[in-house]
Amino acid sequence: MHTRRNLIIAHSRRSVVSLLVLLLVLPTAIPASTLAEAQGCAAALGGELSGTGEQLDTSLRFLSWNMQKASNQGWREDLRNFTSDVHLAFIQEAAVQAGIARALPVRLHQAFAAGYTTSKRETGVLTLSSGAPSLRCHLTAWEPWLGTPKATSITEYPIRGRQERLLAVNMHAVNFALGLAEFREQVHALEAVMDHHRGPVVFAGDLNTWSAGRQALVDAFMRKYGLQPVGFAPDLRTTFFGNALDHIYVRGIRAESARVAPVSSSDHNALLVDLEIL
Repeated sequence: MHTRRNLIIAHSRRSVVSLLVLLLVLPTAIPASTLAEAQGCAAALGGELSGTGEQLDTSLRFLSWNMQKASNQGWREDLRNFTSDVHLAFIQEAAVQAGIARALPVRLHQAFAAGYTTSKRETGVLTLSSGAPSLRCHLTAWEPWLGTPKATSITEYPIRGRQERLLAVNMHAVNFALGLAEFREQVHALEAVMDHHRGPVVFAGDLNTWSAGRQALVDAFMRKYGLQPVGFAPDLRTTFFGNALDHIYVRGIRAESARVAPVSSSDHNALLVDLEIL
């Protein structure tokens, strides 16, 4: 009896694993509009530089933080502290009406990609940088239940003393979906961009990896393009169902130090990393 039960359990586990693998390799039907956005962005990579704008150094202080629409007390103080010496920052759920630029202690270049918008508030992902981006573009995905947009900001930066450029991908991932279809579409829409870029990459944000299937999909995508996750010890990243939601992946870059800063001004803790472009 026990042997039969064990066989049934083992078979069930194999079935779940097989289903997960199938879901990860299924063809991705990316909407035509998103595909056009991605292809246009990919074609613009490595374009001719205009002027002598500020360039990023090979040593970067990096921040990634979902600031929950700047809706809680203390967000200005936290943002000011986090960005006092930052060179590159990815902000998710950045609220335009909050006046984020006025809260910054230093002048930073801004690249905003609009996401959820109402008659009173516009939010999205905001990339801040000490160096001027040579490319700014974005992709839009849609929450299947709510019908609201989720944005991915793509920027490219000249690096001082280097021919290659840094590709920066700031994503706020689709959240409210039972299956993986919409989540997969949003991630795999970036293939056109990743296929064209040969230099260093930082890919980060609130990836909403609250399930094993979502995390496996992201991990498989990152492995395909040679990106490695940045680890945190202690790992104080915000979790849901026991899974971390916020991530930083890098290629051609070494993480010299990494920490998670707990906050009360958002439902996500902030990630702060010192990066060295190799």
